[in-house]
Amino acid sequence: MKTKLFLLFAGLLLSVVAFSQENIEEVRVSPPEFAGFKGAALLVNEANVELQSLNDYVIKRLEYPTADAQDFREGKEVIQFTVQPDGTLSNFVVINSVSSAMDQEVIRVLRTTSGLWKPGCNNKEAVAMDKEFAVTFKLSESSDLKSQATNYFIKGNKQLLLKQNPKRAIRHFDRGIVLLPNEKCLLLARGMSRYEVGDKEGACRDWNRIKALGGFESDELLDNYCEMSGYADMLRTVKE
Repeated sequence: MKTKLFLLFAGLLLSVVAFSQENIEEVRVSPPEFAGFKGAALLVNEANVELQSLNDYVIKRLEYPTADAQDFREGKEVIQFTVQPDGTLSNFVVINSVSSAMDQEVIRVLRTTSGLWKPGCNNKEAVAMDKEFAVTFKLSESSDLKSQATNYFIKGNKQLLLKQNPKRAIRHFDRGIVLLPNEKCLLLARGMSRYEVGDKEGACRDWNRIKALGGFESDELLDNYCEMSGYADMLRTVKE
């Protein structure tokens, strides 16, 4: 009798597992990918067509704006765009600008990749998805943008925390973010400074950028800001 009950229970358990597996729907989302000339190569059955990454493709075609080079202007451009289901590009948005000339130059080259993309998919269905591309403009290999950004960060913190001059601090953080737009410490500090001068909208943009980049992992880095009026709003924005 016990054996029959055990077999019955086991059979019911297997049925439940099988039923559960049959009703689980797996959602698969894949981001858009730059295909370069790979798709064209397949169409013409040509194995020797050059395949390259988006970074290589763009860098080979970019021209350093003359006025920016003369002014020794360096930094990282970040451009967002939408890859449509047919692989074309639209909706170009400048996330971080070094100069308007650089904005236009990067967008110019990115436009030439329209149609060379494998679109993003949601459950195997091609859908429109946003993509970001970042490229650094440097006048020489020896240019140390990280050290320059760190220096601006230190100067900004002195103005914000010691001299209590958030307006002047923003100028330093702005310069640092032009060089390292995805540096969370700079975004955090500029957001705090913006909040202190009454620019809550600007502060939220910086804090939401931190959230978009993956949150803020080290609470220890926030300690110096605990006494400032925008601290609670910053935590709420970043951690929600």
